[in-house]
Amino acid sequence: MIKINLTPFEELDNPRWWVPDVVIIAIVVFLTFGGAYFYISTVEAELVAKEMEKANMTAETAALQTEVAKFNDLNQKIATLDTRKTALKRITESKLMRYLPVILMENIQNLKPEKVWLTGLAFVDKKKDENSSAPPPVPVQIEGSAPAPTDGSAPPPGQSGPGTDLTATRGDVEFPVSIEISGMAVDNISIAEFMLSLKATQNQAFEKSDLRTQLFFSDVSIAFSAISTEKSEDKDVDYLSFKLILSFKEKLEVQPEGKFSQFIDEFRKTGQARVN
Repeated sequence: MIKINLTPFEELDNPRWWVPDVVIIAIVVFLTFGGAYFYISTVEAELVAKEMEKANMTAETAALQTEVAKFNDLNQKIATLDTRKTALKRITESKLMRYLPVILMENIQNLKPEKVWLTGLAFVDKKKDENSSAPPPVPVQIEGSAPAPTDGSAPPPGQSGPGTDLTATRGDVEFPVSIEISGMAVDNISIAEFMLSLKATQNQAFEKSDLRTQLFFSDVSIAFSAISTEKSEDKDVDYLSFKLILSFKEKLEVQPEGKFSQFIDEFRKTGQARVN
């Protein structure tokens, strides 16, 4: 029998012919895993850098928020100082503002009926008192005027009388404080008369020479009215104790309109006038 060896000549010549192939495969595997490890390490390093950058930006944002809060506080303080500066300027330049408390107390005293006497008067800041529960306002109708609607709508046309509220047509200046009046009275009629007299100041004529006419009470409401008994040796006396809350405004002079008023003003200024 004849035996034929079909083994390639290279294998017969070099029994370790497979070693180069294994080395190449090993190098390829090493380079692949090495490249993957390098890429993963680079990505992780970038993630750490981004996290550090994020932490720095968060810290800077927190610091900036503190600075912004300080800046806002500074702006509020500046606004408060400007308000005080304006108020001081008005007080020093305006004669009305200089004698405001005296004028208000004089008006209240002059309008007080004989059967009413006062026990206390205080100025209350509206901003500090706005969170407290305010009493429901009691509408005060001036004699001769149409009844004010209770739903807040405008009064019907043609019902404006001598007591019509003229404050809507003027740019009056409202003060940021209100007045609380405590007192006693003989009966409720005297209290109502006192409230009507205070409310009627909004319709008094404006006079430059009289500072009392440049202030009026825009809101008059009663907080409470209770019967109290005072014991004496002869007999017990009943009277009413009450508390009123007043808002007041500065009345601005209304410029006259119409041809006749213009004629009068021109005549006063130049001594001669003409109506077209």
